[in-house]
Order: sequence, then C-alpha cells, then structure tokens
Amino acid sequence: MQKNANLAQTLAIDSQLRIPGSAGRILKQIRDIEQVAPLFRDAGLIKPVNRPSTVNLAVSGIAGHSCIKKALGGFIYASAAVRTDLLIQENKVSTTGSDSLSEIDDIDFEAQRKRLDLVEMRNSYALVERMLLQNSAVDLILIDTPLFIGRDMIPLKRHDRHWAEYQKTSSSIEQFWKKHREILYPWNSNGPILTSILAERFGAIVSIARQDLRTVEGRKHILSSDGFTGTSVPQIDALETSLSGIGDTRFINGILGNFTRTIAFRMTENRSRMEPSSEVEYGVVGFHFRSARTSQLKLAQLAGDEADWNTETLDLVASRLMILDMQSQKKSMPLPQLLSMQQLSILDKFTDYYRQGLNEALQKNDIEKTWLAGLDEEFTA
Repeated sequence: MQKNANLAQTLAIDSQLRIPGSAGRILKQIRDIEQVAPLFRDAGLIKPVNRPSTVNLAVSGIAGHSCIKKALGGFIYASAAVRTDLLIQENKVSTTGSDSLSEIDDIDFEAQRKRLDLVEMRNSYALVERMLLQNSAVDLILIDTPLFIGRDMIPLKRHDRHWAEYQKTSSSIEQFWKKHREILYPWNSNGPILTSILAERFGAIVSIARQDLRTVEGRKHILSSDGFTGTSVPQIDALETSLSGIGDTRFINGILGNFTRTIAFRMTENRSRMEPSSEVEYGVVGFHFRSARTSQLKLAQLAGDEADWNTETLDLVASRLMILDMQSQKKSMPLPQLLSMQQLSILDKFTDYYRQGLNEALQKNDIEKTWLAGLDEEFTA
C-alpha cells in the first residue's frame, strides 16, 4: 500500500531538488549584470553623482496619506497631506515651518483607492500653491504623487463618482500650472524645482536599456542633453539575450550603485498617457536614483523637456535628493517628507475616532434634531 507524504515532507524534498537549479540561475543573472553594468556607465546610461561635502539648501517636502474604514454598513475615508520646510546651512538642519490640509467624509465602494489617489494629488498641489503664494524662498519642492495624472488613473465615464473626482483633480492641476508655471524652474531660472518622488516604477529605464540604442527610434526617449555617448552600445546589444532573462527589479538593482542615477528620459513621448494634456505638452522627464545600496530605488519626475535640462542641473537635483534620502523601516524617502509622514501617522487613529463619533451622533439622533431645529419657527413666522 502506497504511503502518502504530508505537505512538510513534500516541500522539504522539492526544495532540496530545486535549490541547485535556482541558485545557478540567480548566479548567472548576477554575472550578466556585473558584465553589463560598466558598459551602461560608459554609454552614459548610468551616471555617478558627486556627493557634496557642504550642503546649503532650502527644501519643502509634502507627503500624503489616506485611509478607509468600514462604518454603518458603508465606508468613511480620511485623506491628509503635510508639508515640512527644512533649511540646511553648512550641513546643519532646522525646520522652518509646516502646513497641512485634510478632508474626511463618507465614500461608496466605487474605485475607492483610485479616487483617493486623485484626492492625494489634489492635496499635494494645494499645499504647493499655498507655499508659492506665501513667496517662501526654497530651492526644492518635493511631492510624493505623480506630477500629472497617468492613464491608469483615468476612469471610465460610466463610473460617475470616479469620473467627477478625476475631472476635479485634472482641473486643479491645470489651473496650478497655468498660474504658477513661470514661477518654477526651468521657466524661472531662479525658481524652485518641483519634483515628484515615486517608488518602484522601473518600466521606463528597463525598456530603454533593451532598445536598439544605435537607432534614432531606440534613442527617442533618452535626453541627449544628459550626455548619452553610445560608445558601448554595440556591446550592450550583444548582451540582449542575457538581459532578457533578468527580472526588472533585479536588473535595475544590479546596475545602480551608491550615489548613482540613470540617464534622464522623456515620460511624454506618448502624451496621451498623461493628463491634463494642455500642461503635459510642456514635457515631463524622469530619472531613477539611489543614494546607497540599502536604499530604496526612486523615480524623480520633473516638468520640462530636453531643452530645459542638462547633465549639470540633473546631477544637482539628484545629489540633493540623495543627501536628503533617509531610511524609514524598509522604505526610504527624503527627510522633509519623512517628517511629514510622522505627522500623518495619527490619521488612522483619528479616522477611528471620527467613526466612533459618527456612531454616537446617530444613536443619539443629534444630527436629525439639528436639521429639524427651527422648522416650526419658519412655518409660524
């Protein structure tokens, strides 16, 4: 009679059989990455960034957070954004101010997370605008939402509430850029640089790395003003088969070392993928960066196009982002945004408090009494 093995025995046997093969494949991918990394540096696709010894910088960092709670057979949400202003003088850091805004209300089930993503974008832009209207002198403004609305955030028109949220956010972003574009860099050479910091969006640079960079079509996304040389392109193309077997995350982690960034690339080659299109027409560029091997890879988005940016300016932005990069458990983010996130930690607890207050108000019938108060006086007047 055949004896059946339990799951623990099956897993133990399977793991012993598969470890050598898995280890061999991973080691081969690591060797392929080590082989291609110097070629990427020689071609200008990966750039080392100088670390300044003395830092003088005024920076504002905005972070947003939203949470959803079940309440009374439905849902309530809270969304907030916090801005923290820092001044670094001769490497000495001090906070110079802060600002915040929030909204809290009930919400139905339709596309909750995507709608709140739009709310967070709107909150970030509102805090940036409030700072600009105060004429605050800063070198760098950081937000943790995209600069523009990506195609994946645009709803179907039949989703009424999601569509209304999208239109409201798109309109607010469009109005912001129309009012304040001339204040910001690169349109104002002395203006603050508005930068979006996003995590784990590797598709663009991985796709570029796997193009035939010898052709105009293959190079169309790369900013030539950022120093692409192309000297090592034939060797990179020869390794195409090896690169295709490496996952995106392992690939980008392998080629980016300490204080390095990727070459800048256009994010608007297909402008239909971002909204509002009237403002996206001015261009959006991006680059990935890493301050240390243990740091999380980040994508920086900047407004403008090839004529607006060069290697010197992009290196300056990258070095400032890397200097500000701080660890928060497994995630890393610039210091002012990290401080903003610490304030946002109360949002979940406050939403629980709001839900409790809402339950108590309904049980006591206080809300209905408030609505009905004065109706008799109105009819007898």
